[in-house]
Amino acid sequence: MSQAETHILKFGGSSLKNTALIQQSVKIVANRLDEANPVVVVSAIGGVTNTLIEIAENYRDDNSYMYRTLNKLERRHRQLFDSLVSMSHPSRGYLQDLFIELRTTLNNHELKTKNYRAWKDQILSIGERASALIFSAALSEKGYQAQSYEAHHFIKTDSTFGQANVDRSLSRKLIREFILQQKAIPVITGFIGSDEKQNITTLGRSGSDYTAGLVADALHADHLEIWTDVDGVLSADPRWVDNTESIEQLSFGDISELSAHGANVIHPKTINPIQKQDTTVLVKNSYNPQHPGTLITSDYNTNGSLKTITITGPFVRLQIDQKHAVELFTKLNSWGENYPDAKPIGFTQESDFEAARFLLKQSFFEKIKEQLAAWASNRNTIFNLTDNLYKVKKFSNQFNKNEQLSARIVSLLAEHKIRPLHTERNYDERFISFLFSEDDARKAAALINNLTSQKQPTVDLFVAGTGAVGKTLLDQLKNITTNEFQFRLLGTCNSRQTLWDDSGIKLQQPLCWEKSDQTNWDALIDKLTDATNPNLIFVDATGSKDVAQLYPKLFANGIHVVTPSKLANTFEQSFFDELQSLIQKQNSSFRYETTVGAGLPVISTIKDLHSVGDDITEISGVVSGTMTYLFNQLEQGTPFSKAIVDAREKGYAEPDPRDDLSGEDVARKFLTLARTLGITIEREELEVESLIPQELTNVDKETFLEKLPSYDSTWKQRIDSAKEQNRTLRYTGKLQDRKIKIGIESVPKDSPLGQLQGTDNIIQIFSDFYNDTPLVIQGPGAGKEVTAAGVLSDILKTAKSLS
Repeated sequence: MSQAETHILKFGGSSLKNTALIQQSVKIVANRLDEANPVVVVSAIGGVTNTLIEIAENYRDDNSYMYRTLNKLERRHRQLFDSLVSMSHPSRGYLQDLFIELRTTLNNHELKTKNYRAWKDQILSIGERASALIFSAALSEKGYQAQSYEAHHFIKTDSTFGQANVDRSLSRKLIREFILQQKAIPVITGFIGSDEKQNITTLGRSGSDYTAGLVADALHADHLEIWTDVDGVLSADPRWVDNTESIEQLSFGDISELSAHGANVIHPKTINPIQKQDTTVLVKNSYNPQHPGTLITSDYNTNGSLKTITITGPFVRLQIDQKHAVELFTKLNSWGENYPDAKPIGFTQESDFEAARFLLKQSFFEKIKEQLAAWASNRNTIFNLTDNLYKVKKFSNQFNKNEQLSARIVSLLAEHKIRPLHTERNYDERFISFLFSEDDARKAAALINNLTSQKQPTVDLFVAGTGAVGKTLLDQLKNITTNEFQFRLLGTCNSRQTLWDDSGIKLQQPLCWEKSDQTNWDALIDKLTDATNPNLIFVDATGSKDVAQLYPKLFANGIHVVTPSKLANTFEQSFFDELQSLIQKQNSSFRYETTVGAGLPVISTIKDLHSVGDDITEISGVVSGTMTYLFNQLEQGTPFSKAIVDAREKGYAEPDPRDDLSGEDVARKFLTLARTLGITIEREELEVESLIPQELTNVDKETFLEKLPSYDSTWKQRIDSAKEQNRTLRYTGKLQDRKIKIGIESVPKDSPLGQLQGTDNIIQIFSDFYNDTPLVIQGPGAGKEVTAAGVLSDILKTAKSLS
């Protein structure tokens, strides 16, 4: 090899699982030729090792399923080979020879009986050997000199089959003899070695990464690259936590510690051979090659950047009488010698008078459970057993500085009623560890990750109601961009159907109701209250009493609510008081700006005045855009019945216009204003004038609309009478002296109320600060776009308060 830098490029199975990925990996190697001498180390093609394990553990001459599986495996490799190289390539015969060897080994009953683990290692070696053959052939097809090397010729180990220990000194010498003088690009099999009798051995979990580390050490490589299927070292396992982030840089010590405690990206063995050298390590993503990945160096000072969460398991916890503890500990270690992949046995005993607890890897427990049961029976004792447990460990340099982070994490779990079975925190270590059931582990990992993530926090939304306002809101959410947080739409529903996606519904695509479930509010509330993100906003755009009555359950679980619905604030006073109590207790947020004045800042204004001690003495005006539109139309000579139909068609009035004409809408708005100011008042105490003729109050909607024209002349007379006095009619409300009065008012035509146009509202606020001249808020008070924009504003304010 020349004097240029030496770069070791290791490609994992996920980076080689199809033609396109192999071609991409070949291109990465080719591009490296301009700056360095590349040496390639490969794993078996994605999924192949698992298939070989399945074949080895289940193969019999008469097992037709295994026979088909073996044929399918060979066919997959041949198809990959054929898709990458020409039919005349000389390595094609070598690939065929490998699968002949595989079949011969499978039928070697003598070896299988004599040394099952040695037999199995020889079978498993086929994956890497075939992969190296295919990769080197693909390189040569592109015109580059390449040679595949089977690492068992130069990586020497003991005879611990399945978990062989490497003779580092001899392997270093042999690697240099085999590789240094070569002009071709070496493509080396990972994962395998051989003992002194030339029997193939395997190096255990992450053995291919370990091979890359050994080669980097032997060749004094300047750089080692690990190509995998994630964006470097992540803050948590993305299979467990959605909102993960890539860590830009770590030290060898950091990655060794993380790997030893369960991080899956790099095994500690990979770093060991090179941690005292100047080799740099870069972890890259084959599925996102433009991402910078994670750089690992010997001298990097992580400071605050070590913030990873590891999740390991499943485990089984055994509890047994303390008098048997020492004997069982010895027995478990003895049994574990037969299973190289068995985790060390965790053993804790708080005192001589309490049960002893053992934590075992669940796969190990499954292998020894019959022996364990027999052991317990012979001693006339029983176990207390809990399975499917997981360890969640949070790493951070902050643990070395103080214990504030520990306290925050413990408090966070307590707030969400997540109770670990065991907690471990040693003050000289950079992690805190918890033992959970699987569900709690998933929730805890997500919560802790969100707590310490540097990425934009994720704010989850559930939008209930996809009518005019709800649908418009979803459209408006598509255009929201902010650097402070990111929205994730967990779900949406109407009265019949519900869509839910834990990873988030894509707002840019049409809602796919074909994949919906039937709306079931009990099930939905369970899902919402079970969510792991504390930043969850429930948006109620339904106008449903049933939904409004669910708010206490939402607030009790720390969920935040935004709504344009006036219902929840205008049920009986005791319900309102319960909401306020829960909001304060759970530190939830409740925003309902659009319940009065649509997009106008009425609620926030009176809250601000009230909070600074200004005593509000009167609130009055027009708070119904529907009513403004109606009386404007009457002034212009439009018949009463037609004005109502027009308002419905434009979306200003409810489908049943009596909901507006009854005055109930305005009554609820003033009731909301009063209660927001702290006034205790029931709906029955309001004085409200209805515009519905008495005889049409209880008829159905169609009959109501049909008979409405018979009242047009009455309304024309009322409008004309007001005009003769240079006045007009407005439907107004007034809150004064803790009382509310709502109804038709005759006002001067040239007054602010008389000049209202379209769907405008006008609210006048008198207070100690605004005594002689009121504070006036005026603007559009109806319409789906205005209302949805107001709801969106409330969502943004809530999200900002959480970030």
